[in-house]
Parts: sequence; C-alpha cells; structure tokens
Amino acid sequence: MKKTLVALMFAAIAMPLVAADKPYIPTNSERANWTMSDMRSWRICFDAYAKDHDKYPEVKSAEEARALFEPIYVRHLPMTDAWGRPYAVESDAKGYSVVSSGADGKFDRTSWSTGGELKSFDDDAVATQDGRWLLRHWTFVTK
Repeated sequence: MKKTLVALMFAAIAMPLVAADKPYIPTNSERANWTMSDMRSWRICFDAYAKDHDKYPEVKSAEEARALFEPIYVRHLPMTDAWGRPYAVESDAKGYSVVSSGADGKFDRTSWSTGGELKSFDDDAVATQDGRWLLRHWTFVTK
C-alpha cells in the first residue's frame, strides 16, 4: 500500500514535467501586449527626461537613448520587442518616436504618422509624445 501511494505521488509530480517538455511559444497577441508595455517604458523615460531638461534628447538610435536613460530613469530599458527585433528610436528637442516593426519585422516608415488601432500584428506600432496611448497600437485579437 505504501509503495502504491509513493508511486502515485511520483506519477502526479512527473506527469506535468513530461507534458511540459516543449517550450511555451507566445501568441502574437501576447507578444503585442508585451511590446506595448515595453514601449510605455520608453515613453516614460522620454517624458521624464523632457521634464528634467525642458526638451527631449536629440538621439538617432535606441543605443544613444539608452545611454541617457539608464540607470537614471530606468534600470534596464528593453532594446528589442517581443518578436526579438530592435526598436527604431529617434528624437529631437520637440518629440520622439519609438517603433516596433511588428511580427513581420519590416518597418514601414510611411505609416508612422497615422494613428489608431492596428488590425494586423505585421503593422508597425508607434509610441510618440502625442496623446496618452501609443499613436499606433495593436488590438488584442488572436490572429
């Protein structure tokens, strides 16, 4: 009886471990949510810098911005989106943009000035100094 109980307990513990042998792959919706959270962190850093210096920093890359923001405004700034691709980051004294290329990894600079909800996870999401939300953002519908 004791051996049977031990065997059942072992099976109860081991079964989830066997079932979990494959890595979890997030959905595009989950990746979009994660990316937009990261982009909010970028916005907070740019806005905090502007509050301290009365202007936005003049940078042409994410690396230049990170050098100004870490560790003053954030301990670790996300440099890639949830698809593993680098953000496009630009800023001048009057404004900034932080862009994720989305699931397809292709930037479409012509779309960056158009705001609103995106219907495809392949579209670029854009964070700017304008508005309370991301200028261009994904909706959370599983594709």
